[in-house]
Amino acid sequence: MDDHSSTQRRDELAAALRAGRELGPEYDEALAASVVENVDATIDEKVRRQVEAQLRKDRPKVGVPSNTVRLVLSLVTLGLSLPITAIVVTLGPPGVLPLVWLGMIAFYIVSVLGLRR
Repeated sequence: MDDHSSTQRRDELAAALRAGRELGPEYDEALAASVVENVDATIDEKVRRQVEAQLRKDRPKVGVPSNTVRLVLSLVTLGLSLPITAIVVTLGPPGVLPLVWLGMIAFYIVSVLGLRR
């Protein structure tokens, strides 16, 4: 509930209490009913807002689940690593293979971290 609405209800309650003092005990029942109605309305509004917030939070996200994307990305990385390894071993210098694997691992990690945003 916003501050304006809360302040307005507080002012209405204070005015009702002042009027009840001025009018006397014969209006106590009507005053009590008014206070209960005001409190009920406040509670209803707060519950409605909390339910709406929970529904917005629980709403399913649109798109492909990140687990599926991570699985596909890992399979593609693994699928490319075998031919790249074979090429580097046959054509490249002997010390390059660990660097190529570190590059593929870094690519995978950066890609997965990018999916979490």
